[in-house]
Amino acid sequence: MRSGRTTRRRGFAAGGTEPGLVVYGVNPVLELLRSAHPCTRLLLGRGPRQHELETAAGKRGVPVEVAERTTLDRLARSPHHQGAVAFSPAFSYAPLERLLAPACRSVLALDGVQDPRNLGAILRTAGAFGVGGVLLPRDRSVGVTGVVVATAAGVLFDRPVVRVPNLVQALGRLKESGFWLVALVPRGGEPLPAHSPPERAVLVAGGEGEGLRPLVRRTCDFAVSIPMQAQVESLNVGVAVGIALYEVIGRSPTS
Repeated sequence: MRSGRTTRRRGFAAGGTEPGLVVYGVNPVLELLRSAHPCTRLLLGRGPRQHELETAAGKRGVPVEVAERTTLDRLARSPHHQGAVAFSPAFSYAPLERLLAPACRSVLALDGVQDPRNLGAILRTAGAFGVGGVLLPRDRSVGVTGVVVATAAGVLFDRPVVRVPNLVQALGRLKESGFWLVALVPRGGEPLPAHSPPERAVLVAGGEGEGLRPLVRRTCDFAVSIPMQAQVESLNVGVAVGIALYEVIGRSPTS
């Protein structure tokens, strides 16, 4: 997401490479305020949950400003802010070691999801199924932006999201630590309902259009496909990943 003028003027960046986050919407802003992720400024319009937001900001010592709707529209670059816009430094990605730890029992790896709304919806679904962490490649993939946070309704600030320069190498390290890699493919894989989920699973899914790159698919231990009627060619990536998450991770012996 492009940074608004306020973000650039205040220099919200990590190492000069990642823009700061403009978080908007009541639930995303509340999740930000209740998490360990820093929040530097909160602008509120009049609304039924204004007091709840002010209370949460007060507990964190975040300054609050009352703003007109036109100002909130401009800062959020969206009319769907529900009267709440917050500023935060760039999203703090977790190190890969967080996913390698024995306490992490499930991972979702995404190869090339480029639409921020798709990524946000997928992250929200991953949170709903208790996925231990999410792995993203640095290239060919959107990172965590304000649109991602808004679509995910904020359910990602306390969940490890890892971004790596080489997805195949990271998947190899997950295999070495005891994970089994399950590739979600459009066709030719084992029917998803027939697949027996491993105890420690990584669901590996491709992005819009191209799907999994060949080398990523070859790295996986299993391949599964969603059975569909012949007249349905494909599903939206967010829908497909949601179905697969339930079958591979939601039904896992350790879920």
